[in-house]
Amino acid sequence: MSYPQGPPDPNRPQDTPRAFPTYGRPPEPVNPPPYGWQPPGQQPQYGQQYPPPYGYGYGYGYPGTPMVKTNGLATAALVCGLGGLVIGLSAPVGVGLGIAALVQIKRRGEAGKGQAIAGIIVGGLVTAFGVALIAIAIIVGGLDDSDSASGSSTSVDSLAVGECFDDGWGEDKVYRRSCTEAHDGEIVSNVTLEAGPYPGDSQVDKLSHARCDAEFGKYVGTTVDKSELRSDYWYPDKEYWDSGDRLVVCAAYGPDDQALTRTVKDSKR
Repeated sequence: MSYPQGPPDPNRPQDTPRAFPTYGRPPEPVNPPPYGWQPPGQQPQYGQQYPPPYGYGYGYGYPGTPMVKTNGLATAALVCGLGGLVIGLSAPVGVGLGIAALVQIKRRGEAGKGQAIAGIIVGGLVTAFGVALIAIAIIVGGLDDSDSASGSSTSVDSLAVGECFDDGWGEDKVYRRSCTEAHDGEIVSNVTLEAGPYPGDSQVDKLSHARCDAEFGKYVGTTVDKSELRSDYWYPDKEYWDSGDRLVVCAAYGPDDQALTRTVKDSKR
């Protein structure tokens, strides 16, 4: 069945076709909505894009990355290693703690590997330095003991004229030696300066020099300026002088500090 078309309505746009209902289905709109549009309240259809974090290109979101625990032994190793710079005994402790920390870090997956390694390095260097100092002290002590074993250490003013000696570690310390064996020097005289107020270091040195040069010539048999030997002496400082000790010890040494192998008495060297 069809209906005749009446005259056009002047108030209706001429380019819009007139739609008639079709039995069994709703009328189609003249201008369809854009692709993907859904009426409010309906479920999204397949292919609709979702906002992050569920849309393509963004992946799945995570609430946060858990923090990795720092190994306690690693921190202790670093502290002990650095502490060894002040307290040397803590340095080897830092090395041991650092090694134990590396084992735990590998097994547990903890952080702190850098601290453990730093503790091992610093602690190891400090420990090595301390061991070297101890070794040097032992060597020096052994040399000192060997000298002491072959001669008694004493003060130079306790030697008698004609005794031979090796220089010791202190300013006035010597080791007695036989004059027939290699030795550094020989006592040629002990003189006492005149009593009175302390004249000063320079004057005491000058007086001691003159007296010992004279005694050297008498003992060796030739004057200092003609001898190949060297004259030397020890003189009292103000503290000794004020206590009544004005002793000057005169000695003869080998040429150019060479060892002497016999007495220099009357040698005219």
